[in-house]
Amino acid sequence: MASLRLLLGLIPSTLKIEQAEKALTAEFEKLNAFAASETLKKFTGLKELVTSSDFITGKKEIESLKYKGSEEYAKEKEFLSLSKAKDIVMYFRTIAGSALKKFRELDGSSKIASYEELEKLVTSLEFREKAKTKEFKGSEDEKKLLEYKRLKSGSEIKEYYAFKKSKEYSNFLNIDGSARLGRYNELKDYVASKEFLEKKAYLLDKKRFEKTDMFKSLQEYGKLAKNEDIIWYFKVKDSDKFDFLKTRELTFSDEFEGTSLDTSKWITNYYWGDKLLKDNYTAGNDLQAYTSGENLEIRNSLLKIITKPQKKQGKAWTPGGFVVKEFNFTSGIVNTGAAFRQKYGIFSAKVKLGNPAAKTAFWMLSDKVTPHIDVCRTENGKVVSDFFASPEKRTRAAIGGKYANDFYIYTLEWTPDRLVWKINGTDILTQTADVPQEPMYILFSGGLDKPVNSMTTMEIDWVRVYQPKQ
Repeated sequence: MASLRLLLGLIPSTLKIEQAEKALTAEFEKLNAFAASETLKKFTGLKELVTSSDFITGKKEIESLKYKGSEEYAKEKEFLSLSKAKDIVMYFRTIAGSALKKFRELDGSSKIASYEELEKLVTSLEFREKAKTKEFKGSEDEKKLLEYKRLKSGSEIKEYYAFKKSKEYSNFLNIDGSARLGRYNELKDYVASKEFLEKKAYLLDKKRFEKTDMFKSLQEYGKLAKNEDIIWYFKVKDSDKFDFLKTRELTFSDEFEGTSLDTSKWITNYYWGDKLLKDNYTAGNDLQAYTSGENLEIRNSLLKIITKPQKKQGKAWTPGGFVVKEFNFTSGIVNTGAAFRQKYGIFSAKVKLGNPAAKTAFWMLSDKVTPHIDVCRTENGKVVSDFFASPEKRTRAAIGGKYANDFYIYTLEWTPDRLVWKINGTDILTQTADVPQEPMYILFSGGLDKPVNSMTTMEIDWVRVYQPKQ
């Protein structure tokens, strides 16, 4: 029994269904193409990189770096401390001054040697005893004493011995060549080096992370994350909107886009008539003789099966066998029996059945008379879907002759335990008993079981068969 919606014609329009499926298919193809794109590959790689623990840790380490507390800071601080130290400051003041230079000029000279020799002489006990005698006056010894006193009172000798005894000279001797001075010079050279200056500048740079390749990767990732195609991809890739397409695989189709029938897919006869009889024949009480393609026409991506008044002699199958008779009408039939058969799946075609008073059909057979499935056909002014499990067992639903006058998408969904007939996605009939379990092939046929006054045409826009993906 057809639903009330079907009886009232309240089903989705064929155009909207095709547009929706075309848009969905195009979007699904775009999804699959984008899944293999360089853009997504780049984004996925960047996402994996910037969300990795190594990247996150590295970013934190770079951003947390400070000059204060660094090795460079400690060395510079140590250098500055040494630079201000009194002993270092005094040392370099001594180096730069004239006192040390004069001291060094005299130190070890003959003048100092002579002076010290005279001092040793005049301060000796023997010399002092001589100085007390009358003979001393005017003697050579007195001259030596006078020379000693002259030298001792001179500024040069005084300055020499004053410097030698000074804290400044003592500090100089303590620092010169010391490890402390070596450390100072080492640090002085380091803090003036390019290496130190670059490290210091890097550690003081608050935008140092922004100058890294990591930042470039993060920026590129952020930009790609806002890419419309990326956003769309991740929004739809795991949605259920494509489940219908993901779960099926196209196994057979014909869009009738050429100018002649594709004979690698279709034969223009009953399957057994072609295989055994090698001739066309008519079954039962049909009024038409089938021709070998003369009543078929492909134009504007449509297969037209034309039934028309025309006298023709042909064979007819009767319970007693084949007989030759005169027919008043001709028509056409095509089937995929030799090229394509399938068990289970989705069998769909966009069909305009034509005159409901004629006998046009989109149907399916296996190798015997039954099971016989009419996905759709015209019968006594109505559009019918039915199923013959055997000649005696029939299930049937009628949806009204108005559905014959325009294009509709007729579908049979066949699973191991169910047959479901649909028109534009709306259920017509469901069968759960005697479900066929053998491969079946597709037929489209025109014909008559009652005379009509004019030519009638069945039009097929496309036919497509799918099977569930494994």
